[in-house]
Amino acid sequence: MAIRKDGVDRYNVLLKAALEVFAEKGYRNTTVAEICNRAKSNVAAVNYHFGSKDKLYLAVWKMAFEEALKVYPLNGGLPDDSSAEQRLRAVVYSLVHRFLDDGRLGRAGQILLREMAESTEAVQQILSDIISPLQRKVGQIIKELLGENASQQQVAFCQLSLINQCIALGFRRSKGKLPPVLGEGKLTAETIDELVEHITLFSLAGIAAVRNK
Repeated sequence: MAIRKDGVDRYNVLLKAALEVFAEKGYRNTTVAEICNRAKSNVAAVNYHFGSKDKLYLAVWKMAFEEALKVYPLNGGLPDDSSAEQRLRAVVYSLVHRFLDDGRLGRAGQILLREMAESTEAVQQILSDIISPLQRKVGQIIKELLGENASQQQVAFCQLSLINQCIALGFRRSKGKLPPVLGEGKLTAETIDELVEHITLFSLAGIAAVRNK
């Protein structure tokens, strides 16, 4: 049976409200009542469309990451035969923009940062379905850059270093504590692009040093 249009609209309104509240407060500090108040809806609607707070949270994660990846894809829209260096830059571009986007697309990064601060069991499925494949893709690029003889530990360390450079920016922005060198107030597109280039060059140099060692 097809879902009525008003049902689809209510579903989307609840998702949007939940996205905002979860990004602001995290899973544990968010109540279904608060989401319903933001959506001008009721608990019965949440139970009908999602079944529980956990399932609503998972739906929010899925929507947020899919939206963000559409605009900031991990491969940057590059052809498959692009160099490992080009693909690494695309990864950095995707991560930095998803953490620093001030609009709705940045919500995915904000939720991720909250999960890293206080992980919940509710998100294990998302970590498995969405985050782990992304980590494997980054690991494959780094492995290619390091060479055939690279150990799993070397790949993992380089991956950790790369991703944490991007995550640190998100943490500092969420706390309103970006360093003065990045300018005051809202980050400009030019500054964000400069950060992408810096992290890319810095990471490539570090990976090359590990490979040479």
